[in-house]
Amino acid sequence: MTIEMPGIRVWLGVVLGGVALAAMACGGGGNGTSDVKLENVNPNVNATEAPVERPVQEIRVTDQGCEPAQVTIKARTRVVWKWENTSSPIAIMLAGVSSPAQTSGEYQRDFDQAGVSYPYQCGPATGRIVVE
Repeated sequence: MTIEMPGIRVWLGVVLGGVALAAMACGGGGNGTSDVKLENVNPNVNATEAPVERPVQEIRVTDQGCEPAQVTIKARTRVVWKWENTSSPIAIMLAGVSSPAQTSGEYQRDFDQAGVSYPYQCGPATGRIVVE
């Protein structure tokens, strides 16, 4: 025995059509490109953590070398080398890493580990950073 239910077919067609329309509306934007980039997305958007303030030790870079050549700083200090219009480009070489060779501008590094001493090259001269 077969029971015909034309109303269910119509209802099922409406429901399936609605699902298909909803799926198309949720597509990827429709233009075939992926212009959305999730770079620098912070998952903790509600975090109100303030940036860490660091003490700063400045070292001047001149044609004769760096002044002061040796500094003693506390852990978590930022050292900033500042070029004073040197006549030729000078680079800072520290722990195997070199700054750009430049005649003006700045280069900075953060020193977080106490009890370490870092020798560095400043053009033709040498220097040392001691972290307490």
